Amino acid sequence: MDVIGGSGPVHVIDFDSRRRAEISRDLMARRVHAEIYEDIDEFLRILPAQGAVLMVERTGSDTLSYFLDNLRGKGRYYPISIYCEAPEPEQVVHAMREGALDYLRWPFEPALLDDALRRLAEEGHRRRKIELARARAKASVEQLTGREHDVLVSLLNGNSNKQIAAELDLSPRTVEIYRKNVMRKLDAKSTSEAVRIGIYADLWELPVA
Repeated sequence: MDVIGGSGPVHVIDFDSRRRAEISRDLMARRVHAEIYEDIDEFLRILPAQGAVLMVERTGSDTLSYFLDNLRGKGRYYPISIYCEAPEPEQVVHAMREGALDYLRWPFEPALLDDALRRLAEEGHRRRKIELARARAKASVEQLTGREHDVLVSLLNGNSNKQIAAELDLSPRTVEIYRKNVMRKLDAKSTSEAVRIGIYADLWELPVA
């Protein structure tokens, strides 16, 4: 079974060429496509569009923090699992707090590798659903006029029609018209649905223009 499915390959980052090759064979045996990298910098230069990361960490190092620090602001997200020959407890705790889904001991136990791949796939699918919802929300919000956008932002900030009217220097009746237009263009059946679309479109706590 292809445990990663349509979420892209598993990106294996490991300085040891023999171990990279062995892991690639393990993944291939599970019908999982692997892309291999010698180090984090090589991965960051390529910056794949999708997939999950399976990355080695040297004992006593902080590989994951380096990876995440250099990934920030690049518009990419990858589910990550870490492995090490002799992981220290504090390394494991730190990695999990930083967002790693698993911390495996090398050489891998087959059942634990299967579990780790399953979790990478599940997180990838979950994240893709969120990204799809965000893309759809942003496309919907782009249909709004400037004033309709302002009304939606003010609505997200918890304001009533009366408060929105005062904030935007409009009559309550005009606000009601704008609000109905917002609901129609977003195809929102309720205020809560419109708010949810606004949140997915990253309008939360934006200042009103």
